[in-house]
Amino acid sequence: MNFKDFEKNTVILMSGDSVTDCSRGRPYGTYTNGLGDGYVKRIHEIISATYPEKEIKIVNSGISGETSRQVRARWINDIETVKPDYATLLIGVNDIWRKHDFYMDKQVAVGIEEYEENIRFITEYAVKNLKGFTLISPFYLELNRKDLFMKDVLAYSAVCKKAANEYNCNHIDLQPELDRLCKALYTKVFSYDRVHPGPVAHYAIARYILKQWKFKF
Repeated sequence: MNFKDFEKNTVILMSGDSVTDCSRGRPYGTYTNGLGDGYVKRIHEIISATYPEKEIKIVNSGISGETSRQVRARWINDIETVKPDYATLLIGVNDIWRKHDFYMDKQVAVGIEEYEENIRFITEYAVKNLKGFTLISPFYLELNRKDLFMKDVLAYSAVCKKAANEYNCNHIDLQPELDRLCKALYTKVFSYDRVHPGPVAHYAIARYILKQWKFKF
């Protein structure tokens, strides 16, 4: 995805879990009923402040707590309902998290094999039906690469990169940008639990995504 290709009145659907949701409006979050308080809103604000004449519409369909399993189940309906020109997806951390916090209920977690199947299904449909699709890897605000959760995040991130390469769509890895923040200041400054970004981290995510789209600030 390249911002210069976004025509006037372009519609972009941004989907994911709580990191995307951020208390957005329902049934879909827009500039009129609430885009949430996270990176989605920041992207809308930056685009609208820089290129107001383009009237680019962002739609937030993130749902807190969801895994790739739930996103896959609603993906086609979301695309058919919103009718976006482009879409993004940031999903995976709950697929991993349920493995650790629901460790006695194995069916709740989404293993890496199922995760790959779900990501491939979502990506294939998006690539076939939209002008462009950006697959964003899950991240974790942690510098220790030996951390058990971090190891899983890196493995699931690799799945996203692989799928994006195979389907020739845009892939964004946010980990380097968040590592940059955590190397400067303690992680708690940017996230209370290393999963959910705070305001500064959300802004960094929004800016990084736009940079990958070759957005001219």
